[in-house]
Amino acid sequence: MNTADWIILIVLTLATMAVGMMFTKSAAKKGQEGFFTANRNLSWWSLGISNASTYQSGLGAFVMLIFMYGFAGNWLWWAQWIIWMPLVAIIWSKMWQRMKIVTTAELISLRYGGRMSVIARRFYAIVMCLFAIINIAYITAFFGKTVAPLLPLSVPAILIIFGTITLIYTLAGGLMGSVMVSVIQMIIMLAGSLLFLFIIIPQFGGWNAILARVAEIRPETLSLSPVSQVTPPLTLLMFVILGLFFAGSPTAGEGMTAQRFMAAKSERHAIGGQFFSAFISLSVRIIPLVGLGTICITLFTTGDMNIDPARAKGTLKTIADPAYAWGELVKASNLPIGFVGLLIATEVAAFTSTLSALLNWGSSFIVNDFYKQIHPESSRKREIVISRLTTAAIFIASALIAIFFVDNMVSWFIFINSVVVIFWLPLAYFRFFWPRFNAWGELAATVLGLPLAILFWFILDFQSKPIWQGTGMLFLIALATVAGIALLTPRESDKVLETFYQRCAPPAGWKKFIAGRPHLKPPSESLRRQIFNCICGILACLGIAMATNAVFVKNWIIVSSGLLLVLIPGYFLIKYYGTPQTGKQSLS
Repeated sequence: MNTADWIILIVLTLATMAVGMMFTKSAAKKGQEGFFTANRNLSWWSLGISNASTYQSGLGAFVMLIFMYGFAGNWLWWAQWIIWMPLVAIIWSKMWQRMKIVTTAELISLRYGGRMSVIARRFYAIVMCLFAIINIAYITAFFGKTVAPLLPLSVPAILIIFGTITLIYTLAGGLMGSVMVSVIQMIIMLAGSLLFLFIIIPQFGGWNAILARVAEIRPETLSLSPVSQVTPPLTLLMFVILGLFFAGSPTAGEGMTAQRFMAAKSERHAIGGQFFSAFISLSVRIIPLVGLGTICITLFTTGDMNIDPARAKGTLKTIADPAYAWGELVKASNLPIGFVGLLIATEVAAFTSTLSALLNWGSSFIVNDFYKQIHPESSRKREIVISRLTTAAIFIASALIAIFFVDNMVSWFIFINSVVVIFWLPLAYFRFFWPRFNAWGELAATVLGLPLAILFWFILDFQSKPIWQGTGMLFLIALATVAGIALLTPRESDKVLETFYQRCAPPAGWKKFIAGRPHLKPPSESLRRQIFNCICGILACLGIAMATNAVFVKNWIIVSSGLLLVLIPGYFLIKYYGTPQTGKQSLS
C-alpha cells in the first residue's frame, strides 16, 4: 500500500459514508417506522440494486467458490437462487408490501391471536436478532481475512475501523441511507472488479492461455454441468427443493429482502425490484468475480487440494485458506499506482453494504417488536434514539464474536446460509397458504431450529457427510414437526384469520375459508396464472445462469440457449405485468 492507494481508499470510503449521512433528517421524520422502512418510498431500481449489493457480502466469497470448485461452484447457490428469486418476486413480494408492517415478526401478531402470538412474536424477534448478529460476525470475519493480505493492519483492527464507518452512516440514515449507499457501492464493486479483470488478463497470457492452463491443472473445474463432483444429483436436488421454500429464509425472501418489500412504493415496485435484483445477482455482479476466481486456479492451491504435480507443470503457491485467494491475486498482479486502494475499496463496499443492511434489519426487531410494544406512546425522537442505540449494540456484539469467527469459512458459510435456516423454511407456505396453521407451529419452528441445526452439524458431525444427508433429514423433521404441532393444537379464530386475509390477500389456500363470506374477495389473480408466471421466471433465471457460465468457456451454443430461455419467458412476464389488460400500471 502506497500513499496513492491510501488516498483512494479513504476518499471512496468517506464518500459512501457521506451519502448515508445525507438521509439523517428523512430517516427520523416518521419515527422508528420510517427509520426501518425508508418511509415506504423505495423505487424498483433502488430496491433491486441494493438487494443485489446486499447479497454480495464480499467479493472474496465468490472468488473463493470458483477457486475451490470451478464453474460448478456457482451451482452451489444458483440451484436455490434461480428458484426462490422469481417465486418471491411473483408471489411473496406483493404480500409483504401490502401488509404495511415494519418487521417480519410483526406478521405474527397479524396472522395469529391470543397470548401465544405475543410469545411467538417475541421469540421470533430474539432469534432473528441473534441470527443477524451471527451473520454479521461471519461476514465481518470473512472480510477481515480477505483484505488482511493487503493491509498493514491486524484483522481485529480492520474489523473495528471499517465496521465503525459502516455503523456511523447506518445510525444516521436508517434504511434509506443504507439503500442509497448500497447503490453507490454496487457501482464501485462492478467498476473496480471489471477494471481489475481487464488489466490482469493480459498479464497471464490472455484468456485462452488462462483456460489452457486451467485445463492442465484442474480440468474438472471447467465443467458447465449443474451435476458435478461438487453438486452430485442428490445434493443438487436438495438445493432445488430448498429453493422452493427459501421465501421463508432469513437469508433470502424473509430477511432483508422482505424488509425492502415492506419499504417499496407499491406492489409493482416490489415485483420489478426483485426481478431486477435477480438479473444483477445472477450475472452482472459475479461476472468479473468468476473470471478472477478462474485465474486463481492457475496460481494457487491449498493444503487439502489433491493436484497431480505432473499436471500442474509448475509451482503453485500454497495459501493457508481459500478465503485469501482474492487478496493473494491482487498481490500477484502488476497493478497501476493507486489501484490496490481501489480494489480494497471494492471489497469494503461489498462488505459494508451487507453489514449496513444486517444492522438495520437486526435492530428493527428489538425496537419494533419489543420496545414499541412496551412503550406504544413513545415519541418519534425517542424511537430514533433507541433504534440507533440498538444498532450500535448489535454491531459491538457482532464485532466481539467476529474476532473468534475466522476459521473454516466454507463450513460456516454452509451452516449459516443453509443448515441453520431449515426450520424456518416451511413457514413460507404454512403461514400464507394454510389457514389451519397456528402460533404453536410458528413457535416450534423458531425455538427448535437453531439447537437442532447445531446438533446435526456439529455434534452428529453432518458437516463431514454429503450435505444432502444432514440438510435433507433436518428439512423433513422441520416439515413434520411444525405441521404436526399445528394440527395437535387449537386453530386460530375466524376473526383473526379474516383480518389477516383482508390485509395480506394470499393467492391460494383460502378458497374454503372465504366461501360463505361474501365480504372477503377472492384472489385477483388465478393460481394457474401465477404458477405459469413462476415457471417463466425460473426458466429466465436458469437461462441467465447458463449464459453467465458458458460465456467464459466460449460455448456459444449454451450462451444462445440461455439467452432464449431469458427472452421467451421474459416476454410473457413483461406482457402480463406491463399491459393495461391486467389492470397493472407501469413502474414510475
